Amino acid sequence: MSTGSSTSDRGKGRRSRRSRQHHASHVEAAKLGAIPDHPDVPASEACLVDSVESLQEAVDHLDQHSEIAFDTEFIGEETYFPKLCLVQVSTREAVFLIDPLVNLDLHPVFERLASPDCRTLVHAGRQDLQILAREIDRPALNVVDTQILAGLAGLPWPCALSKSVQCAIDAPMPGGMTFTAWDRRPLSAQQQRYAADDVRYLPVLYDYLSARIEVLGHEKWAAEACGALSDPEIGHIDLSSQQRKIEGNRKFRPAERRVLTSLVVLRDAIAQEENLPPRATIPDSVLLAMTRKTPANPEAIANLKGMPRALAMRMGSRLISAMREAIDAPAGPSVPVPREERPEDRVAIDGLWHAFAANAIGKGVSPSLVLSRGELAHWYLTGRKETPGRAPWQQTMVNALLTPILTGEPPLTIQWRQGPLGEDRG
Repeated sequence: MSTGSSTSDRGKGRRSRRSRQHHASHVEAAKLGAIPDHPDVPASEACLVDSVESLQEAVDHLDQHSEIAFDTEFIGEETYFPKLCLVQVSTREAVFLIDPLVNLDLHPVFERLASPDCRTLVHAGRQDLQILAREIDRPALNVVDTQILAGLAGLPWPCALSKSVQCAIDAPMPGGMTFTAWDRRPLSAQQQRYAADDVRYLPVLYDYLSARIEVLGHEKWAAEACGALSDPEIGHIDLSSQQRKIEGNRKFRPAERRVLTSLVVLRDAIAQEENLPPRATIPDSVLLAMTRKTPANPEAIANLKGMPRALAMRMGSRLISAMREAIDAPAGPSVPVPREERPEDRVAIDGLWHAFAANAIGKGVSPSLVLSRGELAHWYLTGRKETPGRAPWQQTMVNALLTPILTGEPPLTIQWRQGPLGEDRG
């Protein structure tokens, strides 16, 4: 028998945790710091939008502004698409908390956020932008992600919003509300303040980071990186990224890779049918185990650790058919396979990585925003042909930061653009 908990048990556990945090936010005395006095920070409490009239007031306000901060609160572990529970928008004058659970038509808000003449500010906003794109069937066209800006302005990657904001303004931001029951009403004062502060300070943070990026000369990189968030496909589920996460640095034979690709696609279809997140439907570890072992019957699938037994018995035949078809399918284009890493390879890769990281940090770029050591190692061990990096904007930066190290002409020199290295900035 499978020793893993069922999908429903895992969902109940997460819901129980959300309920506890939601309850705590209502019974504990709110200790909310004063909103700092700043001309670009809305001083008043957020306006809760839960009626047609208050929504129209919010839309009228947003239509008068060309810069809007945007965030959402959602529950993502219970349904295929995250359940939208709250929409936060802010200008430099006012904050609105819009309730999507009272049957309001939010299209005017999303249309304004997606307009090319509106600068939409987010922080780590990919999932929020995916929700927006699915709601109106098109992406936002003028997005700035302050987490990306932070990685190009001398801050670590990824840098949490609260840490980033503290670099720009002394502002108390309540924590501990991320994993609360955002779909329950009423929202407590703590929940509302937490949600409001997620957008309240983004304009000030944007100003601070933009000024640093201008000094460092990274405006073009920032525009290209943020421009990728306007991809028309942003609202679609990225199955290739799911497969890359499962693969990690593991090696696969061609047939195994075809099997894994087929299973990732089928899991997504089953997840849509079950209205569950893909990884809650069938965990990554189970897909990997099926890829390696190719179970012969539903019972064998049910016995895999972590596989929900009921799902295995209902869907086992489909999974087995998909695996067999993938094994028998003609081989596709060959995928570069890294050769075995030798000790001298590790020395070379470590040297390249540390030199790349030092060069990036010295120029005010967080190296992890651009490239990982694993990606660099894969590139090195597969012949060093194409530029490493997942996205074109990352490859652009890799070329600028790695080429001087590879060519040695001129010799690599690292200039620290943020003051003397080791200087106490406290």
